[in-house]
Amino acid sequence: MVTITFKNVGQGDSIILEWTKNGTPRFGVIDCNLYQGENPVVKHIKSREIKEIEFLLLSHPHFDHFSGFHDLLIYCQDEDVNIKRFLHSAEITSDFLKSATRSLEAESSLLKLFKLLKNFRNERGLAINSIEDNADLKIPLGEGYIMEVLSPSSIEKDKFIRGENYPFDEEDGKNNPNANWLSTILKISNKFGYILLTSDVESTALSRVGKAKSSRLGNGKILMAQIPHHGSKKNLNKTFWQRRTRDSKTPVVISVGENGYKHPSKEVVQFFSKNSTYELVCTNLPGVFSKKDNLTTEISILLDVFSYNRIAPSGDHSDGDKTFLFNDKHCRLI
Repeated sequence: MVTITFKNVGQGDSIILEWTKNGTPRFGVIDCNLYQGENPVVKHIKSREIKEIEFLLLSHPHFDHFSGFHDLLIYCQDEDVNIKRFLHSAEITSDFLKSATRSLEAESSLLKLFKLLKNFRNERGLAINSIEDNADLKIPLGEGYIMEVLSPSSIEKDKFIRGENYPFDEEDGKNNPNANWLSTILKISNKFGYILLTSDVESTALSRVGKAKSSRLGNGKILMAQIPHHGSKKNLNKTFWQRRTRDSKTPVVISVGENGYKHPSKEVVQFFSKNSTYELVCTNLPGVFSKKDNLTTEISILLDVFSYNRIAPSGDHSDGDKTFLFNDKHCRLI
């Protein structure tokens, strides 16, 4: 079984995977965002007294996905926590990394991160690997579970390298929207079904992996999924989500915090709330959303209130964490 925790990190992503191998706990981290001056991933690792991390993975080089990695690396260095691999969808040349940002702060932070990663490679034996759609790449997550990379493919990477404009701009001043072409789609599966982690992936990438001829999703049920780009309506691919074979209750998660883009959008909330086999979960609100009494409109208004220029509460941010247990035929919120 695999445990997946979506940390409450505001408008950004931080996901922690936990599993066992030969009775020993294993850990992986997908994205790492600072939140109100704290690093929720570091706090999680401290609380679990973790001494080895199988991999860190950067879904794409946007500030709200990498801002906490540098602090995490320093913590691991100071506390002698071994990190085996750093996986990313970019290239480690300075020109490539600079092109993913549009502010000096983000550019400096990204270059500083990769400089530190190279130091870890040279001094601590850290493996640094670029990842993309590759049917031969299968990362084991314990007995019977594997993780695969479905995106970006050479198609999306070519779009970024050519400088093809991303279809819309819902980024702050730090991030070049074109870097969303590099967003990962990660599939974690067993023999019964799979979950999808979609970061900020563009709708056409979902269409590509969803085609029957691609065979990358297989015939199993989708047991849990992350809704792309913090619930932006412009990343909503209704056809993709409608065509998936689902569990009786398939949780769909929105990682979101205070923002000026009305994430998650009313359209996204309504689409998933109206479907009885999807169960909507959001990191900036407790619990799950009820579908009783046709409250779709009220739910979406509530979401807009919470996400539009909301002042984040003080205190323990872990209250918004959402943890799922992927075990055999189901993936459930615990």
